[in-house]
Amino acid sequence: MTAVLAEQIGRADRVQCRSHRDAELTAWHELLASIEGDEWQRRTVCDAWDVADIAGHLIGQAEDVNKPFSFPRRYRKAKRVYPDVLRIDAHMMVQADEHRGTPPAQLRTTFDQVWAKATRKISTEPALLRRVSMTIDGFESVKLSLGYIHDILLARDLWMHRDDVSQALGRRFDAGPHATELVAQVMYDVIDGPWWGDRPTVEVELTGPGGGAYKFGRGEPVGRASVDAVTYMRTLSGRDDSPEVTGDPAAADAVASCRMPF
Repeated sequence: MTAVLAEQIGRADRVQCRSHRDAELTAWHELLASIEGDEWQRRTVCDAWDVADIAGHLIGQAEDVNKPFSFPRRYRKAKRVYPDVLRIDAHMMVQADEHRGTPPAQLRTTFDQVWAKATRKISTEPALLRRVSMTIDGFESVKLSLGYIHDILLARDLWMHRDDVSQALGRRFDAGPHATELVAQVMYDVIDGPWWGDRPTVEVELTGPGGGAYKFGRGEPVGRASVDAVTYMRTLSGRDDSPEVTGDPAAADAVASCRMPF
């Protein structure tokens, strides 16, 4: 396979991003409808969250899109309630906290309602608002625009948390029809952003659903590495620090050590 560079990937446009969100929301509707009984209390890899907490967090993400003062209110509350936690992580914990104890039937209904509204709102956001940017804890050197957060990060979050829940339930993760495009957007960020840092140039083959071949860095590659695509998304997001990466040692080490905001 020929390794792809960042400029060959390009940023997904708003139509593509809407398609990614819609596909994920359909998958989430079906997933939530299938969860029964004590499956809601199954623990996940997301710190102290169970399956219901992840649903609550994602509902909170949509609420922060829909309500102008929801995000700043929770962001302030996060500092007060979780002073020793990275602010953005604490904010997500507050999202989950505020929906903890909600009956499953209500979680399902609320999830569909708030996300239907949120994804419509994102699709019609004016350009001036989309250019507003912010920094996040742990990655202060980079500013993320609201358009990027809403178009790219939210779909990515829905996708990755769906894998979290699938793992907790012991079910096979269906990466979905847009897995390759979602993974490619992550690779665009790794290649074109600051996340690769001073690591050596390498060629990486991502295997399985969402797979492809990519070149990280701008010089001559020092080696090649291979890793499952979904596994590597979990590694980049900090969920799996011990991925099974094969290939040249220098390339494998560089690939396994990279992290970025998800």
